[in-house]
Amino acid sequence: MTMTDPATRESREQDLDALLVRAAMGDCDAFVEFYDATAPRIYAVLLSLTGVAGTADTLLEGIYVEAWERMRGRTAPPCPGFEWVSSIAHRHARAHR
Repeated sequence: MTMTDPATRESREQDLDALLVRAAMGDCDAFVEFYDATAPRIYAVLLSLTGVAGTADTLLEGIYVEAWERMRGRTAPPCPGFEWVSSIAHRHARAHR
């Protein structure tokens, strides 16, 4: 299988979602794993939207703080985990303009 294989992508998304479910139950280690798995791609999104590395760095922290707070008490993310955090990133980047 390759990284572009739909089954691999779906499995990866399910793994990320499972990490968020564990994080919602208070598992900080699961949230750290989610962060480590997604932050580089979210940072790339922010950098492409803002064009400024310092701004992307600052926004990145706020995005994950918001995600942590919004996941508390949920049984699942509102949509696939990466897409959800990416939508938070887009909102933060637009608000920063």
